[in-house]
Formats: sequence, structure tokens, C-alpha cells
Amino acid sequence: MPMLQHFLLAFATFGSALAAGSYPSLKVRNAGVPVGQFKNVSGIQIYHSYPPGRNTSAKAILHVTDIYGVPLLENQLLADSIASNDYLVIMPDLFAGDAVSDAEQEAGLNLTDWRALHPMSEIDRIINTTIAYMRSELGVEKIGGVGYCFGGKYVPRFLTASGGIDAGFIAHPSSLTEGEISSVKGPLSMAAGTLDTAFNATAKVRAEAILNTNNVTFQSNLYFAAPHGFAVRPNQSIPQQAYAKQASFIQAVTWFDSWL
Repeated sequence: MPMLQHFLLAFATFGSALAAGSYPSLKVRNAGVPVGQFKNVSGIQIYHSYPPGRNTSAKAILHVTDIYGVPLLENQLLADSIASNDYLVIMPDLFAGDAVSDAEQEAGLNLTDWRALHPMSEIDRIINTTIAYMRSELGVEKIGGVGYCFGGKYVPRFLTASGGIDAGFIAHPSSLTEGEISSVKGPLSMAAGTLDTAFNATAKVRAEAILNTNNVTFQSNLYFAAPHGFAVRPNQSIPQQAYAKQASFIQAVTWFDSWL
């Protein structure tokens, strides 16, 4: 069977199983009304999405977003989707109300200037504060970290011996360095797309080699015809992109079910 036909058959079978309800909690939400709540914690607006029937959990997920941040509907629905699998999900505003909007992108926002307003030291501070809140006030014992695009750099930064994250998943990370990969100690799952120039197949292979050399538990998937941002904002009318978002969501949840 040709590769494309094999892919489409696998996609159709997978989609049919989801439609039939075989994996009801593993269906990522792409539309609808978010169910989480915003709370101000030490001056940081944090989106809380709760597991079914509870507002606490010994295991929780720290959601480190892309540049569109907590206001983005897809980010809130993604947090809610993870929470429906029995995890408390905590998603902090990394940009103090200055997340990038589509309107700013269309107007030609200078991302270099924007990034300078949100240096790594400040993002690290917000994540550290959020982790401390999760441990002390929410009573979380194990923390998983999901990082998308911009956030994909920061999950590895805290998946170290003393960073505070116990297991991680990243999708199409941007600006992730080999040094940051080398410092990873906890289990890490990675999702890459063949059309993503920020974290291409070569970078993925290099990251795998580093993790393997360091004897770190890892897993990675490469999604065909998936561009940067596919795990958050794909073009749902393109089957390969819709599949990549759904499959990478399952990849993340099943990773935490095994290693968190």
C-alpha cells in the first residue's frame, strides 16, 4: 500500500474510533466555551482547569503557552481537554497581559522587540512562582509540563534535577537550545512537524541523540505535513494538520499517564 494511502487509512480508522466514543476523554476540544477559571496569584493571572468533579489533584499539569498566551481560545480549550483526563491544569499568563494577538500580527508586530519586553529571566520567574504555588497552596505532588512553541523552550528548562517539573511534553518548540536539552533529567516526549522550521527533523534527531546519550527516558513523534503551531492552531480543513493536533494531544496525555 502506498504511504499516503496507508496514512489516510490509519487516519480514517483513528477518526472513526474517536467518533464512536472509544476514547471520549482523549478528544481534544477545538471549539466551544472554556470551563476554567482565572485567579490572581502573586500578581499573575493564572487559568485553572479542574479534573472532573474535583478542584484538587495530586498530579497536575503546568501549561506553558505559545506567544498568544492565556487569552487564546485554543489554549484554554487545550487546557480543559487535558484536565478532562483527570489532571488539574494550571496555565499562567507569561506576558502580564501583553500576549500577541492576531490583529497585532496582521499589523506587522516586531516580534524581536516584543520578545525583548519579555526576557527569559522574567518568564523563568513567573514559572518558578507558579510551580511554588502549585506545590504549596494547591498541594500538588507531581507536576507535568506541557510547552507549545514559545513554551516548548521552557519545559526542558524546568525538567532538570531541581527545576520542579517531573515529566514533560513539548510540541514544535522555538528557540530551544542543545544546552537546554542536555540539562533535561526527567522523562520528555516531543512532537515535531515536517513543515516546522523552528524545530525540524534534524533538530529532533539531534535532541533524541542527546537524550539517549544522557540516558533520559524520552519519546518523539514526527508528524507529516504539520507546520509550526500544529498542536495548538492547525488548519482543521487539512486532514494531516487536524490529525497532528489530535494525535499529539493523545501523545501528551498518554505520556503523563505513564510517567507522572
